[in-house]
Amino acid sequence: MATSEDIRNATAARRGISMNALLATALATATLAVTDADAEIIKKEDMMRGIKTTRTECAVTPQTLWLSVDKQDFCIRYYLSNAGGEGTRPVVFLEGDHFGRITSSLQWEAISKDRKGNVILDPENKYRDVDTNDLMKTADAFSKLAKTTAIYLARMGVDGSSGNHLFRKSLLELHLMNAALDALKQSHGFEGFHLAGQSGGSIMVAGLAGIRRDVACAVSGSGRLGKSYNAGSNDVARTWVRPSDFIPSIARNRALRFFMVTDAADQKVPAKEQTPFAENMRRAGRDIPQYFVTATDDDHHGAVRYAELVAAGCVLGKSDADIATAVTTMVKQNAAYNEQRRKEIVLFGKSGIAAGGQARVGGKRV
Repeated sequence: MATSEDIRNATAARRGISMNALLATALATATLAVTDADAEIIKKEDMMRGIKTTRTECAVTPQTLWLSVDKQDFCIRYYLSNAGGEGTRPVVFLEGDHFGRITSSLQWEAISKDRKGNVILDPENKYRDVDTNDLMKTADAFSKLAKTTAIYLARMGVDGSSGNHLFRKSLLELHLMNAALDALKQSHGFEGFHLAGQSGGSIMVAGLAGIRRDVACAVSGSGRLGKSYNAGSNDVARTWVRPSDFIPSIARNRALRFFMVTDAADQKVPAKEQTPFAENMRRAGRDIPQYFVTATDDDHHGAVRYAELVAAGCVLGKSDADIATAVTTMVKQNAAYNEQRRKEIVLFGKSGIAAGGQARVGGKRV
C-alpha cells in the first residue's frame, strides 16, 4: 500500500485550490481515527500457513461472518467504519495480495528450510504482521472521503479471515467474497455496494461487478484486469478468475460506473496488463474511464489513495470530468512530494547524512 502520512504532511499546508479539486484536498488533509485499544496483531506466519477458525471462535469475534461456500466453511472478518457518515450502500474495499508470488506447486516463493528441515516461510523477513487498527484506518479513510459507511473486507486467509491465501484470486475466493456481500446485506440491511480494490483485490472487484446487480461504483486500482488466465482445473480453488470473462456483463449494466486507476510506470502490474481491459470494454460498447496516475511507492504500484478518491467522487455523484480534475490535483501533489524527496536525498547525500529511503521521481498524464 502506498504511504500516505508523508503525503498528507507535505500537502496539508496547501489551501485555496479550486472547487473542482475539493475531493483531492479532503483526502490530503484527512485525519484518521485514533488507535483502537482493542486492536489485534495477526501474525504473518499464521496467515502464510493458512488460518483455521471454528464456528464458536468466529461467533465471539466482532464483525465476522460464518459462511459455507463450495462445501467449505469460512469465518470472514470485516472492519466497518462510519467515521465520515452512514449509508445503506457502503464502500467495500478489497486489499491486494499478501506475501509475494506463488510457485506452480502452490507454495510461497520465498519458502526455504533450515538445517533441521523446518520450513521458513519468510527467510528474508520481507513481510510483517497485520495490525487490525491499520485496517480500520483504511476503512475510516474511505468513509470520511465518501461521506458514507465503508468496509474493509478481509480476503481469504488474511487480515483475520480464515482460509488459505495460496488460493487467492480463485473462483473459490470470488464465491466467498460474493457470499460475504450477501451476508453483509442481510445482517446490516444494506441496499447494495460500491467496490474498490487494490491489485489482486481489483480482480475480485471485476468479478463481483460482473456477477452482481447491486453495485453502483467499482474502482480497480493497479489491477491485472487485462491479462488472460488459463482456467486449467475443475477445482474452484485452483481456477483463477479471468476478468475478461465478465466484460459482457459489466458492459450491459448501465447502472454501474466502472473505473480504472493505472500508473504507467507500475513495476508489479505493468500497464500493458491493465489497459487491455479498458480497450476490450470499449469494443464491447462501453467506455470506462482509466486514470493514469503517479504512485508514491518505489514500485509505482500502490494506488489505494487514488482508489479512495475515485470511489468517493463516484459515490458523491461527481462527473467523470470532475473526478479526473481531482485525480490530476493529487498527481501534481504526489509529483511535488516525489521531487522534494529527491532533492532531500541529494542534499543529505552530499552532507553525508542518510536520508532514509529512495528517491521516487516521475509523473504521468491523467
